[in-house]
Amino acid sequence: MNRRIALSLAAAGALLLAACGGGGDPVPTRTTVDSVNHHSRAPSSPPAGGFRNVVAFGDSLSDAGTYTVAAYLYYHRKLSPPPAFDYPFGYGGQFTVNGPQRANWTQALARGMGLRLNPNLIGYDVGVGKVYALPGGAFTTDQAQASCAFDTAAAGSAPDCTNFAQGGARIAEARGIGSDQGALTFPLTEQLANYLQQFGGFQPQQLVTVLAGSNDVFAALQQVHDARPEDRAAAARQAQAAVGAAADQLAGAVSSMLRKGARHLLVYTLPDAALTPFGRSLDGSGHCDRTDPRTACYLLSNLVQVFNQRLLDDLDGQPIKMIDGYALLEQEIAHPQGYGFDRVDAPWCDPAATEGSSLLCNSATPNSPQGASASNLDSWLFADTLHPTPAGHRVIAQQTLQAMRSFGWLS
Repeated sequence: MNRRIALSLAAAGALLLAACGGGGDPVPTRTTVDSVNHHSRAPSSPPAGGFRNVVAFGDSLSDAGTYTVAAYLYYHRKLSPPPAFDYPFGYGGQFTVNGPQRANWTQALARGMGLRLNPNLIGYDVGVGKVYALPGGAFTTDQAQASCAFDTAAAGSAPDCTNFAQGGARIAEARGIGSDQGALTFPLTEQLANYLQQFGGFQPQQLVTVLAGSNDVFAALQQVHDARPEDRAAAARQAQAAVGAAADQLAGAVSSMLRKGARHLLVYTLPDAALTPFGRSLDGSGHCDRTDPRTACYLLSNLVQVFNQRLLDDLDGQPIKMIDGYALLEQEIAHPQGYGFDRVDAPWCDPAATEGSSLLCNSATPNSPQGASASNLDSWLFADTLHPTPAGHRVIAQQTLQAMRSFGWLS
């Protein structure tokens, strides 16, 4: 993001603070993660017979490989001899540092429960229409044929093709981040509809995870930047309203999941993107002071907080449990050594080699000018400017497993 954009967002942050009354907090704290969990009517024990599979909804943070086709086509053109298609694709396909034995947090969580988890759909719009992958390197334009094509569950077992998350996805808007470049970006509401079409409803022995909303925040942030200078205060208020509405839509989808039989359902607050390398880069200093409305990251952090607070308020008293993704990232940034990290301020992936996206990142594309190497991968938090390394994904999975034990869901 260039300096002009950063300055416009900083100005919007200052105008927003003034509109909210001068030095006051524009996001008053009401419901908290702890209070939602305290009031929750969710089960306090594991399902009878234990968990049989995991169902995941969300965006790139949870995406287990929807865009493997895109990564494959990129490296197929770039490398000689071109690689063969496979899943998982060692050169790319997930938003992390890719490799055959690596996984994002949803898959690490499933493994920690003795289960497996694969993407429900692998596809991309290649310019002439959507193409979907099938096992063995085949492709199809038939979405129904491609759904659950990479299920590896044994006969009679619960399917493991139940990761419906897609990079770029929003809550209800089909035009997600990257949709104009071929990304599928099925919104969470459509992910849920696709799940119900395939499986009818949720089963008692499923764990359901929901982590979404960051792309609605980014879209709202962009609209503030695009507004005329004299309209930015109003645009900032509209951005707050937009992310609040997105949180309402997410809460509505969660209610639908509950009505369709979901019992052990985890909903995550958003991590604060202002603390990522992307957020730190907004004013060009590599630092983010989220309390200073003169900084470009102030508005970004404010929108994340607005989304999270509305979601918490909406879900209070519902039979779900919350995981505090916001607090977790804060702790990782404030106390990195406690989580095994030495670098939390820069991406491990080389932006020049991966076009700035960890979707194309692998062990052969370290950000060498910043000191990244294969030997220190596990000590870096971020793969690109927004997404975690495999070590960062493992922390999310470990924190989730720990929380599940505290809920009585795991022994």
